[in-house]
Amino acid sequence: MEYFAVLTVATIAIAALALALFRKRGDYGVLVGVAALYYWSLYGAWFLVIDKTGGFSGKHYMYLEQKLFPIALDGDYMLTLGLYSGFIILVELTLLMALKRRARGGVPLLTMRHGPILLISFLAGAASLYIIEDKLAAAWTLNTSAYFYTRRETDQWFTLHQVLNHVALVPAAIGFATLLAGKQSRFFVNVVRRYTLPAYLALFAGMGVFTFVLGNKNEVFVALVVGFLAYMGSASRPSLIKVALVVAGGMWFLYGIDFFRGVPISEMGEAVTEHFDEATDVGGFVSSSNEAYGAHFSMYGVLATNAQPLYGYSLYALACSVVPRVLWADRPRDIYLYYSESVGAIQNQGYSIHHATGWYLSFGYAGVGLGAVVMGLAWAYSIDAYRRIRGKSGMLYRLFAAIAPWVFAACLPPLIRAGPEGYKGLVIDGLVIPMAVLGLACAPRKMKRKLTWNAQTGWSMAR
Repeated sequence: MEYFAVLTVATIAIAALALALFRKRGDYGVLVGVAALYYWSLYGAWFLVIDKTGGFSGKHYMYLEQKLFPIALDGDYMLTLGLYSGFIILVELTLLMALKRRARGGVPLLTMRHGPILLISFLAGAASLYIIEDKLAAAWTLNTSAYFYTRRETDQWFTLHQVLNHVALVPAAIGFATLLAGKQSRFFVNVVRRYTLPAYLALFAGMGVFTFVLGNKNEVFVALVVGFLAYMGSASRPSLIKVALVVAGGMWFLYGIDFFRGVPISEMGEAVTEHFDEATDVGGFVSSSNEAYGAHFSMYGVLATNAQPLYGYSLYALACSVVPRVLWADRPRDIYLYYSESVGAIQNQGYSIHHATGWYLSFGYAGVGLGAVVMGLAWAYSIDAYRRIRGKSGMLYRLFAAIAPWVFAACLPPLIRAGPEGYKGLVIDGLVIPMAVLGLACAPRKMKRKLTWNAQTGWSMAR
């Protein structure tokens, strides 16, 4: 019963701090981010404890114990729950202390032209397909799942393929949310053409089919969350009907990807036709997904096997990761690989490492607290970015101030399932990519002027 007591106390404290943060700032991203932290840290523990104390939760995580390590309700697991709980609470406390109270006003309006966003998104999607089409063809020939085949046969271009998917989806999600907000948008003025809405729908349909065949949920999930937060954060009077329809459709689509990702690519069409009506248990998908267990296992594994920290290694690997692997094939590996080898996991299969575990393996117990403070400060910086806008602030910083709270919260799930090296993905996928694309869409156009003569005023530059 002591395990349930720890989980109950931790859950109440985490929920109370989340509500305090929302009352302070009214930022839906805080609620989404805290929910993500809880889901990938402690949510799975409830069902695991039920099973280990003689009950039956009905969850299907046992295969992870075969591939990773068995879990026992012992001192190491109690310590795991304490470290995860403390990590989340310290993130919230840091955020609560660092955040300023919401000020009146907001980010100065930027003009958003949707044409550049759509053009870049279509080109990125086409380039991503070009990179991966040979593997899709091989999966078809071998009558195997595109998801499993592309994960087994990765090469130096696979990361670029994933980045291009983010380029195609994340900026477009922000653009589409701004389009839906319309004249209510507090950050952007829309420049809309007749083709804008149909083009967005065509883009999402095309990328939807592409990611569905590949079985890729991550890019879709990030785009869905960032789009939701962009709409809720920018529309002065958000339409709850629009939000409910998009979120429900997005969650169903994610479940569909998960449901059909193991089907051979050559049989995908037939499988969808025959079993489409079976892919309806969206609630069960959210509550029973094995996503909640992989990262949760990791801290227990390093404690139970007495894996020794490699002090400072993750920061070293993060610094080295600036050099693309195409140019430095044997660059230092992420701390995740050290974790999987230390716990004796079956190799050449994908698992997750919790963010707190990555900090522990780099700095010991103190690293868990350090990682929480770093996350809280980085999160607070993104939310309060608009407060640092001055008269001389350029367009790029104003753009950063507008989107940073949305993309940080949306990119928290992949960050939670990575060590400190995960901040590279947050910066590139969450900030650099959207800012580069949206920067082109929001950049002011140069005025075309010509020299004219007026009898009364003389020569002048006219527009």
